[in-house]
Amino acid sequence: MKLDFYIDNNINNMIDSLGRLVRIPSVGSAPDGDAPFGQNALAALKEVAKIATELGLKAHIYDNRLTIVDLYDSPFPSVGILAHADVVPAGNGWSHEPFDVTVDNDLLYGRGVIDNKGPVISALYAMKYIKDNYNIKNNVRLIVGSDEEKGSSDLSYYIEREKLPEYVFTPDANYPVINTEKGRATGNIVKKFLKNDKILKAWGGTVINAVPDRAYADITGYSMLDLENIAKDCKLDVDFIFEEKDSNIINVCIIGSSAHASLPATGKNSVTALCKFLSKIDKQWEPVCLACPHGDIYGKALNINANDNVSGDLTFAFDLLEFDGENFKGTFDIRYPVCMTREELKSKVESALISFGFGLDSFSASNPHHTAADSVLVKTLLYVYENATGSHAEPLAVGGGTYAHGIPGAVAFGPELPGIDNKIHGADEFISVEHFKFNTKLLINAITELDKNIEI
Repeated sequence: MKLDFYIDNNINNMIDSLGRLVRIPSVGSAPDGDAPFGQNALAALKEVAKIATELGLKAHIYDNRLTIVDLYDSPFPSVGILAHADVVPAGNGWSHEPFDVTVDNDLLYGRGVIDNKGPVISALYAMKYIKDNYNIKNNVRLIVGSDEEKGSSDLSYYIEREKLPEYVFTPDANYPVINTEKGRATGNIVKKFLKNDKILKAWGGTVINAVPDRAYADITGYSMLDLENIAKDCKLDVDFIFEEKDSNIINVCIIGSSAHASLPATGKNSVTALCKFLSKIDKQWEPVCLACPHGDIYGKALNINANDNVSGDLTFAFDLLEFDGENFKGTFDIRYPVCMTREELKSKVESALISFGFGLDSFSASNPHHTAADSVLVKTLLYVYENATGSHAEPLAVGGGTYAHGIPGAVAFGPELPGIDNKIHGADEFISVEHFKFNTKLLINAITELDKNIEI
């Protein structure tokens, strides 16, 4: 069967399969019974296995952490495709139901349609096409995880126990090919404040790897007009909503816009905006604004800004805030370039925070990742992309971490196309039907071309 005919003939089935996955709100959560990342995450893995089996592929659940799908029963796979079925929370601002697939003017809306449930479905239908129409010499394994958005402990668990294929890529980033990923560091900024009788509590953000679009505070001792005037005086690029909870307490809600933590320039950080607002009420918040100023996405205030020609600029995102009236905790997400070591970064962050009167807690970091541009995998995937688009392509460096990170020789391949903002991690995440079909075609071509270029 010709490739284009196969995809056109199966696109409705692909959309139906995608809908089955998207309707499972597979946001990772605490362990729950037999589900290490929550029952919804496990349900998504089971649905992937069910769809794979219906397509005639061999699938099984690995310790309730991943779904493993093989093209053949044997031999050991040479090609590995890494994807994930967990998603970030829906967040706010959707014009379509987030946990369903809505088709509107040839666009498919829903949480995960491109990150990363859409590519999971594309990979499954690609494997079915190859099994039905080719007799390739190399086995292919699709590994679908359920903890990618919260740290990829699922894949680490697997790698500690099993061997990975030699040639590994993940359709969970950008085209044409990403061969360089910045290092990632996270940690908590902590301090005990003197109890203030004005700011009762403050909080914001939902996940560590997303710029927060909402932040809140409960304040007493001020009128609504007082707080509105303070907000105007801040001159911030966010919106404020004030709600009187009772006669003594007013809730402040700051509305920014969400973005992936590796791309903080594309969002409006509600947490840093809230900190500036609160500094007008209590001077104890002023050092927060000095260390993490609203709009400082390169870590200049912490003296950690850095860049190189391979991986670009360091980025800094202050994504979570917890304050109970005395105990302050802010959580950050840093993406740092190849030119910097995690030891150097930690030293600089810790030194700067001490100078502002804060402590550093729970710091962790992964090293940057780089695969040579002249590797067989990179050259093959670039060829596949160039052949499909007619455009010359060069490998990319990004701040977002993927499943490829830390796996020797691994890269990311799609699914995002240049110049298109698919609202990943934001409201109204979408993929066009044609883009969905294009990703499936490129996965088929990638597998068959790799089969030609690698030796068993």
